[in-house]
Amino acid sequence: MTESEAEEMRAHLTRVALHLVDTEGRDACSLRRVGVEAGISRMTPYTYFASKESLLDAVRVAALQALSDDCEVALKEGATIADRLRGVGQAYVRFALSHPALYDLVFEAHGGGREHEEATARYRSLAESPLREASAQGMIALQPERLGHVLWAATHGLIGLHRAGKLRHGIPFEQLLQDLGDTLAFGFVPRGGVAR
Repeated sequence: MTESEAEEMRAHLTRVALHLVDTEGRDACSLRRVGVEAGISRMTPYTYFASKESLLDAVRVAALQALSDDCEVALKEGATIADRLRGVGQAYVRFALSHPALYDLVFEAHGGGREHEEATARYRSLAESPLREASAQGMIALQPERLGHVLWAATHGLIGLHRAGKLRHGIPFEQLLQDLGDTLAFGFVPRGGVAR
């Protein structure tokens, strides 16, 4: 088997594993099960992945890349900075709610490595892109990297509360997302002082 054929098989097994995690959860994904679902020997995946954890690391990278692909689409479709920022946020929320098992996997402890670092860097660059635009035009008072973390932490927290069933106070989740975005946006508009 050539190196390119081996990479193709590894990518195929990763796609099969991603589908398993997405539809049945992390615990349903094992090297043997992936082999069966891929239509090959149950032992073949061991040739490409040293352990279940290394397979899940590959799934984690693939999930991050899928989220980044959605963000790229949102950025291309957004006519204004506000549209692009809103689009990236909506892509993140859609991914979290449509693919909860993959979303959880992304935030688990992982083995790291170059592929994971590159996938993480790609996502962060896309997510912060409209913030960098806004900063260049003097529209925000915080550095894009810091504001990106604040927006991410607030959105991640709201998603966690929603998924845990804790938002039972008569305000729809979509309204809370809108209010969160509006409140944070207002809070970071420059108010005549020097940006910190």
